[in-house]
Amino acid sequence: MANINEYAKNITPELYQKLSTAVETGKWLDGAALTDEQKAHSLQLVMAYQKHFNIDPDHFTIAQNGEIHMQSKKELKKQFAQTDENDDLHLLNL
Repeated sequence: MANINEYAKNITPELYQKLSTAVETGKWLDGAALTDEQKAHSLQLVMAYQKHFNIDPDHFTIAQNGEIHMQSKKELKKQFAQTDENDDLHLLNL
């Protein structure tokens, strides 16, 4: 495969999720810490995957067009206000 975009097109959604979790937590699933090099490469692969397959991007992820997807504060408030009463979301006033 020629480059990271080619790798990203060929990974499974399950592998993408594992890489994404590793990047977010800084640890592999077995608890071992990612090295700086592993973090950098994994993040690049996650972003390349999102560029190709992220049709419904979350706030501050890479959209399918390759650009960072950001939502306004108003959009985020609306999204979180539409929670189902059965959701496990609890708001605390501190």
